[in-house]
Amino acid sequence: MSIVEKLLNNVDWLILSAAFLSLLATLVAGKMNKGTKDPHPVVGHMTPTVLMLTILTALLFLTWVTVGVSYIDLGSLNIIVAMGVATIKATLVSLYFMHLRWDRPFNAIILVGSFLFLGIFLGFALLDTGEYKEYLIVDPTILETQFNPSD
Repeated sequence: MSIVEKLLNNVDWLILSAAFLSLLATLVAGKMNKGTKDPHPVVGHMTPTVLMLTILTALLFLTWVTVGVSYIDLGSLNIIVAMGVATIKATLVSLYFMHLRWDRPFNAIILVGSFLFLGIFLGFALLDTGEYKEYLIVDPTILETQFNPSD
């Protein structure tokens, strides 16, 4: 069975159909809102519906990509691809759903700085994982249940 067949057989069709439906809703909303004016005064930042539905479609598509790539053995690249897609999705959410694209740059600096310090913290916390792996004591009952499930 080829990789494409595995991907098409194993991917959650609910995610793919939701992405298609949100793309369809984006196209319909774009046609319906074309040429209409909002009679209410603008307060704050108003994000167009078409843009939000486009971001939703992109997020659903990237979720589908994440699920699809998980079925393909890329070796050590699996984690890099998964983290890359997750980074793109987090960027889209923070820029558009959290409105950081239209906010003051200081808030974006705070967000990026907090993620930077989180990465540094996790890097130092995981720095010595190679040192203690040989000293791990594994309970044999856990191994039995993992490799010989009773159900």
